[in-house]
Amino acid sequence: MQRMSSLETRVGFIAGASLLGAPLTVLGLLLLWATRVEGIWAVVFLVPLLFAATAPALSRQAAREGHRALMWLLLAALGLKLIGSLVRYYVAFKTYDGAVDAVLYHDIGTQLSERFRAGNFDTGLDSLTSTDFMIFLTGLVYTVIGPNIYAGFLLYSWLAFWGMFYLYRAFTIAVPGGNHRSYARLLFFLPSMLYWPSSIGKEAWMLFSLGLAAFGVARILSGRTLRGLTVAGVGLWLAALARPHVAGMAALGLAVAYMAGRTPQRQRRSTPAMKLLAAAALVGLSVLLLSQTTAFLKDQGLDPEDGVTSVLEQNTERTAQGGSSFKVPSAGFSPLHLPVATVTILFRPFLVEAHSLQVLITALESTVLLVLTVSRAGAIGRALRGFRRMPYVTFVVLYGLLFTMAFSSIANFGILARERTQLLPFFLVLLAVPGAGIRRRRTVTSASHATRRVDARQLTRA
Repeated sequence: MQRMSSLETRVGFIAGASLLGAPLTVLGLLLLWATRVEGIWAVVFLVPLLFAATAPALSRQAAREGHRALMWLLLAALGLKLIGSLVRYYVAFKTYDGAVDAVLYHDIGTQLSERFRAGNFDTGLDSLTSTDFMIFLTGLVYTVIGPNIYAGFLLYSWLAFWGMFYLYRAFTIAVPGGNHRSYARLLFFLPSMLYWPSSIGKEAWMLFSLGLAAFGVARILSGRTLRGLTVAGVGLWLAALARPHVAGMAALGLAVAYMAGRTPQRQRRSTPAMKLLAAAALVGLSVLLLSQTTAFLKDQGLDPEDGVTSVLEQNTERTAQGGSSFKVPSAGFSPLHLPVATVTILFRPFLVEAHSLQVLITALESTVLLVLTVSRAGAIGRALRGFRRMPYVTFVVLYGLLFTMAFSSIANFGILARERTQLLPFFLVLLAVPGAGIRRRRTVTSASHATRRVDARQLTRA
């Protein structure tokens, strides 16, 4: 009791102190807008503001779980995520000489911000989806903070961290018996998650929007249907602005998980009418988002009218370039192709395929994930068999299968590592589901309690 009181006091003190973060952040952004701090000084100016703005949510989560160390773990993760944006910037300009998408978003976003500040809101863009949306968003950001690429990298990385935080919250809600610490360590500290979604670009935006959607999914599947639908709908809509096909996969996974799941919380809180309404809304949302895929593919230079296999083959030709390219099996949605595609998407490159430092780091990460997957095979199998009692696992697995089939045609390790940051947070759920060790401990504990009750009865009779 005394320990909990001390914990609550410390967390409460942190939360109270960090409440100043919101007004300080607004004030800081206004100063940044007025003074237009340039160069690396924007980093020095922004980093304390981002920590102050994030600390209240982190302290509240630590208080929810009654775990003081969680606060510091999340703060360390935020610090590393922001450092990851500086590493990403360095590699983009020192290794690739600025030949990255972030430069396109920065250059045109700078032009848009100058128009917006002058009161001219004509974007000149063909649409507000896909690449055009990222340019528009970057223009809005620069309208507030000024056209500073360092600050842009930092803010997008910070946005991605919020997505990771909501993914963590979703796991704690939807898988209450899971290993929360293991999931947090994997999610927040995997090199891919620290590095790739840490620049101006779609990866950071998709991680944020998918995290928000996952949080809504967890709410829906735990019985808070209306609130969850609102949050998930917003998250999926934001994801669809950049990549509607990925949003459609997530929506379809949610629809199936909702209709298949049978959790006690949902049974208590949801009426038959609410279940029917929610199921209809989810199916309609899935169809709407997936229908946007045709337009998206055409924007990417792919012709969906040629058929799925042709689209995948076209994507293979487009990505099989550069020093990180590799040969992939014939593309398609064949069940025989799925196991190979799953291994490729999740666990390649292998160590023997590493030919540069970047690929070696990715290969080491993939090897660790493969070892963890094999060691947790029993727990994963039990979670899959109990999919109705754990519908979040159904959502994760179905989204993962759809993602694997859609991205199985990628033939470049660099592109593969970048794109699978949209999948890894969901796959990591399977590595942290309730395991055999937990089950045995509970069995032993139950047996111990039963033995004590028998002994007590014998003593009473004596």
